[in-house]
Amino acid sequence: MPSKPEKHPLQQTKARSKITVMSKVGNTGNCSRSANDTTRGRKQLHAYEIETTCKAIRSGSRYPIRDELAVRMAYHHGLRASELVGLQWQHIDLKARQVQVNRKKNGISNTHPIVSRKEITLLNKLHREQGKPKTGYVFNTERGTVLSVKGLGAMFSAYSEKALGIKWNFHALRHATATDLIDQNIHIHTIQHFMGHRNLQNTTVYLSENSSRFRAIEFD
Repeated sequence: MPSKPEKHPLQQTKARSKITVMSKVGNTGNCSRSANDTTRGRKQLHAYEIETTCKAIRSGSRYPIRDELAVRMAYHHGLRASELVGLQWQHIDLKARQVQVNRKKNGISNTHPIVSRKEITLLNKLHREQGKPKTGYVFNTERGTVLSVKGLGAMFSAYSEKALGIKWNFHALRHATATDLIDQNIHIHTIQHFMGHRNLQNTTVYLSENSSRFRAIEFD
C-alpha cells in the first residue's frame, strides 16, 4: 500500500493561493525566534523593508487590503500577533481616527491615534468590504472566522521572503516600532507607555538595537 503523503506544516488551506508558504528558507525555518534573530543579525525590520513587504502583499495576496493593513497596524502600534487578531471593530473609531489597544502579557492597554493616512484608508476599505460592521473581529478568514496567530505569521513570513529573500517573524514588526520611535527621539517614557510596558527596563532594551544616539560621534 502506498504511504500517505505527509502534510506540509505550513500548508495553506486553499490550493489556489498565489504563493506557497515554505517550511523554511535557508536556515531560518523551524528554529526558535532567537535563533532566527541570530541568523538575520538583528531583531527588527527597517521601515523600507516593511514598505517592500507591503508592496509584495499588494501584488500577490488574494486579500491585499486585509494583509497589508495587518502589517501596517502591527508596525504603527507595536502590536503582537495575538493583540492584532484580537482587534475588533468596536475598538476602532474611524471618525476620531483612534484605536483602543488591548495589550497581552500583562501590558498596559491604552488608546492610540491613527496618524497614518495609508492605515486609515485601508481600515475604511476593509470596513466597507465587511458591510460596515459595528462589532466583530477586524481580521477574518474567507470563511468569516477570526484569523489565527499561526495564519498571520505564515502570511507575513511568506511575503517577507518574497520581498526580502528571507523569512521574518511577525514579532519583528513590534521591534521595528520601538526602534523607530527611539530614532525619532521620542522620550523613553512615552515609548514605554506606547508599547504598553509596565517596566521601563523592557523599553530600554531597544536602545541597544538603535544606533541613532551615536550619530554625533565623529572620526577622521
